[in-house]
Amino acid sequence: MESATHVIPPFSVLIDNIAVDVLEIIRHQLISGDTFYSVAVRINYKGIKSKVVHLTVKNEADLKNKLKIEVTKIKFLEMTHGLNYVKSVIT
Repeated sequence: MESATHVIPPFSVLIDNIAVDVLEIIRHQLISGDTFYSVAVRINYKGIKSKVVHLTVKNEADLKNKLKIEVTKIKFLEMTHGLNYVKSVIT
């Protein structure tokens, strides 16, 4: 028997050792019956809190993949331009 887990936002998750705050999740259902979610998140990177980022996802796995992409973008920005540039871009 499988058990469902429900977590009410806000809550935090670790993505590649970076804390991501999930602030809001809104469920949408299309006329076709397909379900998707609008998720508002904030990334906490080395003491810098980002602006709220809105993602549209199909499920939890899709959310994790999109969060990994966002975190990787920030890490790449730091590698190429430095932490001050990251701060100016994400805040």
